[in-house]
Amino acid sequence: MPAMVIPIPSDKVDAWEKWASQVSGPRRTEFDDMNARLGLLEHRAYLQPTPDGGFLTLVVVEGPGAQGFLPALGESENDFDKWFIGNVMDLHGMVPGDGALPPMAERRI
Repeated sequence: MPAMVIPIPSDKVDAWEKWASQVSGPRRTEFDDMNARLGLLEHRAYLQPTPDGGFLTLVVVEGPGAQGFLPALGESENDFDKWFIGNVMDLHGMVPGDGALPPMAERRI
């Protein structure tokens, strides 16, 4: 079960919650399609406040495409995939291709 933790600037939390509502609401079918195409059986994200007042996003993915999910998403020409990764990059203050996305970590316990 690969996972990753990405900091999110506190001024982007409201936008992250609106985006997550889109993904889990009106764009859910497209999200499910993306996951199926990229080999994910499960894809969850959690917004985690930190003691210092900051926030982290914990992302957990499962399925045969889990390890290659981010590279495959970044290379996709699908409109929803581009919208999805564009929002991830914007909300977390990252620039595509600069190595800013952390690698997925494997469950060790």
